[in-house]
Amino acid sequence: MTGNNTVWDTGRRAPGADGAREPCQAPHPGEGVCLSILREVPDGLVLVDSEGRCRYLNPAFTRITGYTRADVPTLEAWFERAHPNPAYRRDMQEMGERLLRGDQSTLVASVVCRSGKVRDIEFRQAPIGAGCTLIVARDVTERVLVEERLRQATSELTAVIEAFPDLFLRLNADGTILDSRAGRLAEVPLVSRALLGRRVQELLPAGAVEALGNALQEAVRTDAPAAPLEFACTGPGRVRHYEIRIVPLYEMHLLAVIREITDRKEAEEELHRHREHLEDLIAERTAELERANQRLEHLLYCIEVTERRAATDWLESSIEQGALETAEPDAGRITTDAAGAIVIVDAAAERMTGYAGDELAGRPVWDVLSGGDARGVLTAKVLGEGRSAGCAVGAALVRNDGSRLPVRVLGDAIVDAGGAVIGMICTFWKA
Repeated sequence: MTGNNTVWDTGRRAPGADGAREPCQAPHPGEGVCLSILREVPDGLVLVDSEGRCRYLNPAFTRITGYTRADVPTLEAWFERAHPNPAYRRDMQEMGERLLRGDQSTLVASVVCRSGKVRDIEFRQAPIGAGCTLIVARDVTERVLVEERLRQATSELTAVIEAFPDLFLRLNADGTILDSRAGRLAEVPLVSRALLGRRVQELLPAGAVEALGNALQEAVRTDAPAAPLEFACTGPGRVRHYEIRIVPLYEMHLLAVIREITDRKEAEEELHRHREHLEDLIAERTAELERANQRLEHLLYCIEVTERRAATDWLESSIEQGALETAEPDAGRITTDAAGAIVIVDAAAERMTGYAGDELAGRPVWDVLSGGDARGVLTAKVLGEGRSAGCAVGAALVRNDGSRLPVRVLGDAIVDAGGAVIGMICTFWKA
């Protein structure tokens, strides 16, 4: 095209004086139809001759880029306007030359339009003879944006997959494996890519096949994730446990997410064993406490009976002597079990020893009562034979400050209904 005249360069030559045809003359019949088609096509069209001059730009090219033929009379002018950045322009010029030579089929470039906006334009070329080339320009800004978003989403999804210790299988509704992907943290690949095309049910133990089939049907029917399933596989020297989740995708496809849970199952089993052991210990301890309470109740009963008997004996003895004697005011009592361990300390004994009752509970009575033959007499006669015995000389109470208080001691055996000695009551007075 020259000037404002609509001349379509087809490479035909009109006959001249020497019989040769002039280049780029308009076609004969049908020229109007061709130009009408060129004006209506949605893609931008640029006709470039062998010298790089732009012979024709259709309206779509101007609509896409804003440039008219007056703005870009040559390819060089086009590159300067469309790519003002020199470094980027050099790259685009090199790629444009390859496109015109036919070394590549398409070229996508970021173009600065006349309005100043940047659009992504896809260029294609088609040689039409006589050194002319038709360049087709299509605005692919939205497509490039969508592709970039898809790449970003794919990159994020890939990062998520690689960050988890899971195996991801894309399945058909019948369980056929279409694709597989394993995260970097997955220790043992249960399904390799070599098994694509097989049904996932064939790779699982018999006990899990029916449950998995039901999960696949449920996910397809409800279009919602199925309840997770657990199964075990026997590996080299170890039983491995897995969890599989079925999630519906598009067009009757499913995603199976398989995670190894061997460590978790072993930890749960170990915790269960510890819980059972703890329950056994609690039951055993409870039984021991019950037995101890029973022994203590029995001991208290026997103490009461022994003290009542001692009081009765004292009363009868006083009556026989013709006068009632009052008990000495500073008498203290310590009650022990059959081994001599302190069980009860009365208030008078606490004052005399300086210890609180709970401080002495469980300690041997010999820690606070020593000297003379008190231990031998009380051990042999009271705890050994079940008789009452006393020590009037040499015995002493060891107080909490380390001092010793001379005392007289009387031991009375505590006997159960069967006649067995189960403890004693040590009564002592200041000597």
